[in-house]
Amino acid sequence: MGGTPRTGSVVRIGVVTPTLNAERFLEVTLRSIWSQRSDLIEVDHVIVDGGSRDRTVEIASRFPSRVIVSTDDQGMYDAVNRGMSIVTGDFVGYINADDEIAPGALSLVAHAFRHNRSVGWLCGRVEYIDERGHTLGTMRPVRLSLRSYLGLGWSCIPQQTVWTRRSFFDRVGPFDIDYKNCGDYDWYARALRLEHPLILRETIGRFRLHADQISLDPEKMARESRMVQERHGRRDTIGFARGKILSLRLNAANPRWLVAKKTGHISFEPSPRA
Repeated sequence: MGGTPRTGSVVRIGVVTPTLNAERFLEVTLRSIWSQRSDLIEVDHVIVDGGSRDRTVEIASRFPSRVIVSTDDQGMYDAVNRGMSIVTGDFVGYINADDEIAPGALSLVAHAFRHNRSVGWLCGRVEYIDERGHTLGTMRPVRLSLRSYLGLGWSCIPQQTVWTRRSFFDRVGPFDIDYKNCGDYDWYARALRLEHPLILRETIGRFRLHADQISLDPEKMARESRMVQERHGRRDTIGFARGKILSLRLNAANPRWLVAKKTGHISFEPSPRA
C-alpha cells in the first residue's frame, strides 16, 4: 500500500468523513463521493460518527460507506484520525459532511499521482458554494514556502482538495487533536517541511459556506492559527513580509475570488440567522 499503481490498473482511494448531526448536507456529500467510482477507481469510504441524534446514520446506510460510531472521540480531527486508521487506499483524504468532492476529481487525482511518482501529496482548485449549492467563486492555490504559509496567518491550501499517498500521510502522522479548528493548517505545515504539494489547475473540491460551520468562528480560528505559527516558527518580520507577498500572489492568480471576497459573496464571517 502507498506505492504508485501501474497505468491502467485499478486505484483504490480511501475517503474519511467525520459526522455529528450532519443530516442537512450529508446525502449530497455522499453522492459526490460515490459518483467517483469507475472501472479504474475503487472507493473505500469510512464515516466516523460522534453519536448523531438526527438522521445522519440512516442517510449513510443508503450508501456503501462503512459507519463507525465513536461517541468518545475528542473532536473532528480525532474522528478523522480514527477513520484514517481504518480506511484502505493507495491514496487517502478526508471530506467533511457539508462539503463535496468535485465531479471526476478522484480520476484526476489518480492520474496526477500516476504521472508524478515522486509526489507525496497534492491539492487543487476549490469551488466555494452556498447552502443551496450555488457557486460563489473559485480559488486555485499557488506555490508557497513554509515560511510564507505561516506568515500568511491562515491556510490557503484548500482542505477539500488535498489528497496524499497513504505512505506520505503515515510519514507526516495523524492530525493533532489539540486543534479543534486548525488541525489541517498544522498538518499542512508539517507536510511542507517534507515537500511542496503538487498543485492541480482543475477543481478538486467544493467548500460549502453556511452559518453552522465551526470554521466560521473568527476568534477560535485566529487563536489556533497563532498556535500553528508559534509551533512551526514565530511570525517574524521576514515571515510576515513573505506572507504578504503570498497574499498578493493568491489575489493576482484569482482575481474573481478577490472580487467575491471584497463584495461579500465569499465571507468567512458567520451571518445572522433570519
